[in-house]
Amino acid sequence: MAAAILLLIWGVISFHNLPVEAYPDVANNYVQVITQWPGRAAEEVEQQVTIPIEIAMNGIPHMDHLRSTSLFGLSSVMLIFDDQSENDWNRQKVLERISTATLPNGIQPQIGTDFSPVGQIFFYTLKSTNPQYDVMDLKSLEDWVLEKQFKSVPNVVDVSSLGGATREYQVRVDPDKLISYGLSIGQVEQQLANNNVNAGGSFIEEGLQQVNVSRHRPAQDRARHRRNGD
Repeated sequence: MAAAILLLIWGVISFHNLPVEAYPDVANNYVQVITQWPGRAAEEVEQQVTIPIEIAMNGIPHMDHLRSTSLFGLSSVMLIFDDQSENDWNRQKVLERISTATLPNGIQPQIGTDFSPVGQIFFYTLKSTNPQYDVMDLKSLEDWVLEKQFKSVPNVVDVSSLGGATREYQVRVDPDKLISYGLSIGQVEQQLANNNVNAGGSFIEEGLQQVNVSRHRPAQDRARHRRNGD
């Protein structure tokens, strides 16, 4: 009787702790390292990106297999870990090893999203009956409002946006006026870049008080305002 009661209690506890799913997650623990190098042949990607990343990843605890694929302009390294490891810990170790890899200038490897192959994918479409909202407005709403809110939902790994028109601001240059002013396209690009530079303004002391300066204007802006008496 005592053994039967103990088995009954054990069975009840096991029943409550047993995960029951329609599609059990039998996938391995893995981390994918993706690196883009546009315009480079697969041989260059293999030699200068894939192999250095593989060398940096060798020796990570709990890693069972390491597989890689090198394509035109793209490198993919897949690290498979045993079932005793935790995916958060694995991803942290991979990030630490990526910083030790010797790669060409401008190359920034990224790890793939932490998702399971048996996870569900949902599709949705933004539509508006209000004529004031065009495709570009809906795209901006998706990028800056909805995507952030969806990512805050528990168990949502990532949100990928497809379609729509991204809002952008264009500067149309008149070649004749550039020649008349003696300017080049490179100078225009440099001035546009300088005009969008942000820097800390520190503070200004007034007696015993300090006034914080939150915006720093470019030198050309300051000189023009000084000439205008501002």
